[in-house]
Amino acid sequence: MDTSHSRRGSYILLLVLSYSSVFGLASNDASGNKNDSTFKSESTSTGWGRDMGKQYIMCTESNMEMPWTTSCNKSKDVVTRINFADYGNPSGKCEHYRHGKCGSKYTMEVAKKNCLGKHMCVFVVSDEMFGTSHCTKDIKFFIQYTCTKA
Repeated sequence: MDTSHSRRGSYILLLVLSYSSVFGLASNDASGNKNDSTFKSESTSTGWGRDMGKQYIMCTESNMEMPWTTSCNKSKDVVTRINFADYGNPSGKCEHYRHGKCGSKYTMEVAKKNCLGKHMCVFVVSDEMFGTSHCTKDIKFFIQYTCTKA
């Protein structure tokens, strides 16, 4: 395994852990008490798509309600295109995603603003970030983007 990839993975894990301690993993109820009864499994996964020489495709799927990041593979590479973005109930696999029926209409706009021209993007899977999704359960965010090599 490439050591720079290992260091980057450690850095991202450290970043996620620090965000989780700042923002908290449990929600507060109306009286301000922590409420763990609504715990749900949260995850983020990033996969590789096609390598097209000077460019390559990356895909990330998440349902995490705390801040998380996704990025191009190498530190000098930048996101040059958002190929797909859906906050709601998207489905499919990397390079074959499909929009769900209850997604937010602002998802692509938010994804472009957060990612284009940057190496790393920060997201929170929430209505506050993307606008109302109109989904009632299992809300997710899928993004497919093209990175250009430096």
